[in-house]
Amino acid sequence: MWNAQCEKSHNLHSLRVVITKNSSPVSYATVIDAWQKDSGFRNFFIDLLAKSPFASFRWETPPITTKTVNTPFECVLIDSPSLSRPPDRQTFSPYFPPDQPVVNFLNLGKDAVLIVPCPTDADGDYSHLGAFVQNAPRPQQHTLWTLVGDTMAQRISDQPVWLSTAGGGVAWLHVRLDNYPKYYHHHPYRQIPESL
Repeated sequence: MWNAQCEKSHNLHSLRVVITKNSSPVSYATVIDAWQKDSGFRNFFIDLLAKSPFASFRWETPPITTKTVNTPFECVLIDSPSLSRPPDRQTFSPYFPPDQPVVNFLNLGKDAVLIVPCPTDADGDYSHLGAFVQNAPRPQQHTLWTLVGDTMAQRISDQPVWLSTAGGGVAWLHVRLDNYPKYYHHHPYRQIPESL
């Protein structure tokens, strides 16, 4: 049985989440595998995000390498009211194929992979992760997290990868796999642990 241990920060502007199974913390590798292969886990994870105390939030994870992929998975949700704005479906529109629910591509600087949901209708609001988990069709959400798992599994190496969402520039959800913590707000995750 999947569960989450959630702890609000002292200033109440972020929520630290540790995922457990049968009362034991699960590793980053387990979460990546579950994103790829376990629809029950994906439902649990989507519901966890949808129940966030924040309407709009950034999602950040610590840097991961082959040396640390078996450490317990954790993430933070950071209250980000500035992300609540009209969705910008134009910026990424050249990457939206007509027949796919989710797409991935390199950012303009070629230093990050972006995983982006494609619009499903004219009224869909995917301006940030909170809006996506509230508004997107569940199959599209499953596709997004499956692609996150697939892309992370391919990307993990001796070099750290930072998995997150930001959204301060383009008001359309994009999950980021970065070579460095370019837009991170949670200071502890910006640091590269000595174990890396």
